[in-house]
Amino acid sequence: MAGSDKEFIVAIELGSSKISGIAGRKKDGTMQILAYAEEKTAGCVKRGVVYNIEKTYQSVNSIITKLEAVLKAKISRVYVGIGGQSMRSYKCVIKRNLLTQSYITNEAIDAIRQESYEIPYNDYEVLENFPQEYRVDSNLIADPVGVMGTNIEGEFLDVIAKNNLRANLETVFSTVGVGIEESLISPLQLANSVLTDAEKRSGCALVDLGADTTTLLVYKNNIVRYLVTIPLGCSNINKDLATLPIDEAETEDVKLKYGDACRDMEVSDDAEPQYYTTSDGRQIEVTTIKTVVEARMNEIIANVSNQIVNSDYSDKLLAGLVITGGGANMKNIVKAFIKTTKIEKVRIANKVNQMVVKTSNASGIALDSVQSTTVLSLLLAGTVSCGGEILNNPNDMFVQQEKEDERRRRQEEADAAAAAEAQDAIAFDGVKGAIRSAIDKVKKQDEELKKYGSEKKVRARAKELSLNILDEAIGEKYEKAAQALQGKDKFKQSLKEGAELAELLKAAVEELTTNVNKANRENSAWGRLKGMISDIVSEDNN
Repeated sequence: MAGSDKEFIVAIELGSSKISGIAGRKKDGTMQILAYAEEKTAGCVKRGVVYNIEKTYQSVNSIITKLEAVLKAKISRVYVGIGGQSMRSYKCVIKRNLLTQSYITNEAIDAIRQESYEIPYNDYEVLENFPQEYRVDSNLIADPVGVMGTNIEGEFLDVIAKNNLRANLETVFSTVGVGIEESLISPLQLANSVLTDAEKRSGCALVDLGADTTTLLVYKNNIVRYLVTIPLGCSNINKDLATLPIDEAETEDVKLKYGDACRDMEVSDDAEPQYYTTSDGRQIEVTTIKTVVEARMNEIIANVSNQIVNSDYSDKLLAGLVITGGGANMKNIVKAFIKTTKIEKVRIANKVNQMVVKTSNASGIALDSVQSTTVLSLLLAGTVSCGGEILNNPNDMFVQQEKEDERRRRQEEADAAAAAEAQDAIAFDGVKGAIRSAIDKVKKQDEELKKYGSEKKVRARAKELSLNILDEAIGEKYEKAAQALQGKDKFKQSLKEGAELAELLKAAVEELTTNVNKANRENSAWGRLKGMISDIVSEDNN
């Protein structure tokens, strides 16, 4: 196979609903899509952040394997999109006094920008930094280099995110055995691919309607002015539908079929109600479904509208709004945004600006879909080849997959064993709790016996308890629970506590038994006679 077959770029998008992998080759200004694969996230990525490293590893490893099988070459590195709930922008101002009137140099500007980059944020790191404007003495200047002044003030926009966002990604890909060529800020790459230069210059807001999050990015004069991630997405609609209740597996189809972001409320009185029949035969009125969908969608849009106001650019967006992401498929979504934001210019971006073509091996991706724009934008941002060694033997892929399947099987067995062990520990803790309760019960019964031992019913209850409580608390159930933990060092202390509790219970029962026998003797006919004789003798002696 020719060496040029190693010249391809690979990008991975870790979304909240799915993880996507794509490989392509740039040629004559066109990106040719060579391979595409995706895996459902199944809870391993939440709100754009790696939540379960092991499950994410399994999904990413499966995608890499599928791509390599098509490419017939190893993937040595990838471009990875970075985003998520914690990502947002923060404005900061850095001031510098030059002491005397001086010409401002590039070095001085670089120094104050670096200072803004190094501002400490608790548990956050700065991913990117955008100069906003400069003020030299009292004058606002776009480019202060070469200007004479004494005081310079720079305003910067830091894009920040939680420290573990990048760290978790690195852990996943390190485990897969693939290097990260570059972590790309997904919203910024998306904007580069779907916004026009005119929109960035005139001022526009890009809204990415994702599954778990909604991201807002504001541009003005070709500069990023605001970025925020709203922890609401279209999966919230699915959760709402599940409360009707509709089976979780059906909610996505129901949302797409009946969802409407901005309904026409004029309904004829003569119109017959429509119903959706669930998989278990129940009927739910379609109007109810539409109401639920619209309410949540309007909440998401209202949050976007509020954030546009917070950006201080709501009256400067001459190019309006650009919507993309899976939520942009919702019926009347443009109408809903216009109604809530009062911004009249709204368009849906369902494809990237650059020329992209695909081969038959990449049939799984739709190039004109709002759900594909982010992963395509990550691919288009790549510049370094990601190819490794050529796989001359196609069977190598199957051997690798078998090894992965075996590793996954062992991991699943280990997880199952750990879960069973945890259940055994919980069961033994429950047994110990039952023994403690039994000890308390015996002691209370003993106290009652000492106070009311003359009563036959009290003595009978005490005797019955002393005969049965040991079998109930430390009988077969105790032995079985203790046996499950035997020989495991980490449960030695727990087993010791159980044995000590069992001895305490036996001692308490033994004492109760002794007191029961004593009370029975004292309250028998002979016992009462002996008591009377003792009392008489005592009186005569007095």
